[in-house]
Amino acid sequence: MMKTESLILSYLMISSGKKPGQIAVSIGRSVSTVKAALHAMTATGDVWYDAEACYYPAEPVGDNDKRYATLCDKAIDLQDRNMWYRAARVWLEAHDSTTRPGLRQKAVICRRRCIENGNRLAPKALPDFPQKGKKSP
Repeated sequence: MMKTESLILSYLMISSGKKPGQIAVSIGRSVSTVKAALHAMTATGDVWYDAEACYYPAEPVGDNDKRYATLCDKAIDLQDRNMWYRAARVWLEAHDSTTRPGLRQKAVICRRRCIENGNRLAPKALPDFPQKGKKSP
């Protein structure tokens, strides 16, 4: 039996631009199961959705997207080393290196996740004003 994510991806490759309810009916899963899977798949950049909540698969990398693939590998390597802001910069380069909407959207999602992780892990700056009871130099 295929996993829900695999069924969704297979279905969207054939018939993209579908809403969660349409996907659920087509693959024989409940709407809540499909929505949960789509949420997870959107977070990883496997699918993306437009303003009307229609879902599309991230496009597979083709021969014309070798630079994109190289940049993705570099960004993932930086992520593995917790270099979140550098990875975000590389995802932006990957975004700009292709014209394919699915790949561009995947880069946007991954870049946003890197920036969020970097902000969460970055040290907070101390205030510049002197504390009570202490004289400034």
